[in-house]
Amino acid sequence: MTTPVFLSPALPSDLLLYVLRHHVYPTTLVICSSQAEFLTAASEDLSRKWRGSAPTDRGHQNGEGESSHQQGPTEEDAEVKHALLSSPLYQIAASRHIHVVYVPTVTHLRAYLSAFLPDDSRVPAPRLTSRREGEPHIILYGLLNLHRDTSEWSAQGLINTTSTLVGLAHRLSWRALVIEPVSDLDDVALEEILQETLPILKGGARRLGARFEEGAWSSRTVEIGRALGRWFRFQKAQWSNSGCNDQV
Repeated sequence: MTTPVFLSPALPSDLLLYVLRHHVYPTTLVICSSQAEFLTAASEDLSRKWRGSAPTDRGHQNGEGESSHQQGPTEEDAEVKHALLSSPLYQIAASRHIHVVYVPTVTHLRAYLSAFLPDDSRVPAPRLTSRREGEPHIILYGLLNLHRDTSEWSAQGLINTTSTLVGLAHRLSWRALVIEPVSDLDDVALEEILQETLPILKGGARRLGARFEEGAWSSRTVEIGRALGRWFRFQKAQWSNSGCNDQV
C-alpha cells in the first residue's frame, strides 16, 4: 500500500496545472469548499499573476513602511497563466477526463469518500492510446481548512476523515494526496501547518478570561504533524509551472 502524501500548500493555479500535467485517469480532484469559493480564489490568483501586484518580498517593507510590489508579472507567473489559459490540445483532452468534486462540509466529504466508486463517475475514459502510465490519484485540496472552525477541528475529527481517505486509497490501490490552499499574499510553509496545535478530542474549547493567553486551548493539544504522522508522509513541493519538482 502506498502511503498517502501531505504536500506543501499550493495556489489554485499551481494545483490546477499540476493535475493537468500529471493526471492519470481516473484521477479525482476533491475541492474542499464550494464551487463559487474555489473559482473566486482561482480567478483572484490568476489576476494577481497577470497584474504582477503581489509583494516581491513577502513580510518586508520599504523605508516608508509600505510593501514593495512588482511592476509587472514575473516570467514564471506569465508561464503559469499562459499554460492555464492557452488551452493546448493535450490540456483540453486531459481536462475532459479529470473528475472534479466540490464538498462544502466535513459531513459531505466523509460521505463522499465512504461511498466513492470510480465507476460512478460520468467522466469518460480516454482512448487506450492516450492513457498515461502511473497510478490514479485522489487529491484533496483544503482538508484542514474544511475542518477548521468547526466541531470537527481536533485530532479526533481529522483522524476520522483521514482514516476514510486511507481506506479508500487502499481499497482502490490509488495514490492519495492532500494539499492545503494558500494565498499568494499570505504565504505559509508546510512546517508552519504541521506545527499548529489543535485539541486531541472533539469539543475542546478555547480558554477565556484574563488569566489565560488568548487563543489557548482548555484541553490537551497536539501538533497537526503528530496527529497525521501515522497516516501521511510529509513532502515539500517547490510549486512552479510544472507543479512540483519531485513526483510523488
